[in-house]
Amino acid sequence: MIARVTLELALGKEFDYLVPPELQGEVEVGTRVKVPFGPRQLMGCVTALVEDSPRAQLRPLLKVVGKQALVTPKILELARWIGVYYCCPVEIALKSVLPEAVRKEQAGWRERLFVRALPLSGALPRLTKRQQEVWNVIEEWREMPLQELVDLADTTAETVRRLEDKGLVHIGTKISERDPYAHEHILPTRPLALNPEQAAALEKIRAALDSKEPSTISHQPSTFLLHGVTGSGKTEVYLQAIAHCLHQGKGAVVLVPEISLTPQTVERFKARFCSGPLQTLVAVLHSHLSAGERHDEWHKIRQGRAKIVIGARSAIFAPVDPLGLVIVDEEHEHSYKQEEAPRYHARDVAVMRGRNAVAGKFPQRAKGQIHPARTAAARRR
Repeated sequence: MIARVTLELALGKEFDYLVPPELQGEVEVGTRVKVPFGPRQLMGCVTALVEDSPRAQLRPLLKVVGKQALVTPKILELARWIGVYYCCPVEIALKSVLPEAVRKEQAGWRERLFVRALPLSGALPRLTKRQQEVWNVIEEWREMPLQELVDLADTTAETVRRLEDKGLVHIGTKISERDPYAHEHILPTRPLALNPEQAAALEKIRAALDSKEPSTISHQPSTFLLHGVTGSGKTEVYLQAIAHCLHQGKGAVVLVPEISLTPQTVERFKARFCSGPLQTLVAVLHSHLSAGERHDEWHKIRQGRAKIVIGARSAIFAPVDPLGLVIVDEEHEHSYKQEEAPRYHARDVAVMRGRNAVAGKFPQRAKGQIHPARTAAARRR
């Protein structure tokens, strides 16, 4: 088997590499790999798997990075479309699709030592006064990070180890997710009653979501412009439309024009979907996150644990699969335009990603035909 790889260097071409037998079960389209390139070793993405190559004496892949393909086939198609339409190498488009924190070879989850209380078999063994105080804390919390226990109980790790020796606790490593909103207490909310205008808009969106006919995509009925001043209730329409998506087993991406709007938006969405039959994680993607937070939030989405994504323009590339709905809040804002290569407009990319999600491919355009994404934007103006 031969892997066709797009490197991180903007060379405008793909390179073929042999897939060694020991890696054949791990390589698929979208897999991140390390390959030899001249005297160097570079990172790249597998963009195709083929049986034959016009090149002779192919060199083998060196390493597969990650346990899961990072670029889904639909996102790969989107990156190719961005490269063609916005006149940039596909390598540059792929860098936009994958955050730097995800592309890094050594990037990974943070592991911490956790203390877990074990079931008691018989009477409590004899403890010192200090050990008893620490045990009382552990018994109340049942499980917590070792460092937090040390701080909370004003003790040392050695004292906790003594409890492990007595068979009261287990100390082991565990993934500790870096959640930027982990310390916020969210109160659940219920759907609100809609006024006639809101209800009419929601009904049209639901009808489009329920449509099974891909051929209708070429005529734009699945793209809507929701008018409403601040405070008019657009967000409630968004929330109930997303609930309909979740009922169908699909996810949603919500773009906001400013990072400063993200916390209040995240709070409303988490409050609606933090419990109940439609419960799901809400992931956040924007440039103010730390590298670790961005890594963990992105992988929550790729693993399918977070079906709702909120973020700035780059969140349009979030690997939500299957995708049911994309919302571009305040779509007229200039912040949706990327000012460096690839110079995409998130609103237009959202239209094309939605089409691909439903139709399974990007529509072809004849010579001289106005691009469908541009047509949608023109109608909005």
